[in-house]
Parts: sequence; C-alpha cells; structure tokens
Amino acid sequence: MNCDVLPLCDLDDSDLTYIRRRLTKPGSDFHKKLRRGELEGQIAIVRDQGEIIGWARTEPWVDCSGDGWDTLEAFVAEEYRHRGIASFAACGLEATGCLGTLVAVFHPAMYIVGTRAGIRVTLFSRGEAWVQA
Repeated sequence: MNCDVLPLCDLDDSDLTYIRRRLTKPGSDFHKKLRRGELEGQIAIVRDQGEIIGWARTEPWVDCSGDGWDTLEAFVAEEYRHRGIASFAACGLEATGCLGTLVAVFHPAMYIVGTRAGIRVTLFSRGEAWVQA
C-alpha cells in the first residue's frame, strides 16, 4: 500500500469519479462537492496494487465564531476497514504539512482517527450550528 498526498484539484477525473461513486457516502457534503466540481483542499489517497481503497482529506473551514480551522475527514472501502487505513492517510496529511494547529472533526470516529495519526483534533457536534463538543 502507498499513500499519495496532493491538492484535490490535481487528482485526475477518473479517480475523482471513482471516489465519488465508490468511496463517499451519497448525500454527504464531500459527495455533493465532487458532483459540483468543487475541489478545494488536500487529499491523501491510499492505494492497494493501484486501486484506491481509502482517503483522508482536509479543507479550510470557519466555525460560527469566525475561527479558521482545517478539517479532517476520511473514507475507506468496506473490505479494508479496521486496518488503520484512515489513520495512515491522515498521517500522510500531517507528514506533508497539510494540517495546521487547529483541526476540526465532525464525528467521534474521526476523533479517534486523528488521535491515532498524532494530530491534535477538536470534535464538533451539530445543534443549530457546529459547536465544540
């Protein structure tokens, strides 16, 4: 397995389509952004024998108080889950300097992924707005 980190806008169209169709949750914000061609941020792609099996990504985000954060999210193909793939990809983002000191996650599982990758993350939960959990 290998992990490549690059700007999302540099990923070729076939890989973007594959990720949108197979490695995003339908209806998720990232899925919608890929459909619209909004390619902001950095992505760490994990491949096994050339096939994309997972990814972690980051993009800038501003919370309701106006503070700027880097986000951290990930997705792994079902048959590769529970092997540390998401943490491996998150390590790629961290190792290449893609993440700043303020890193927001939006699900408890991503809090675990970020922590395993040695990233100091802050969990947000959604009420009327996203707030620190």
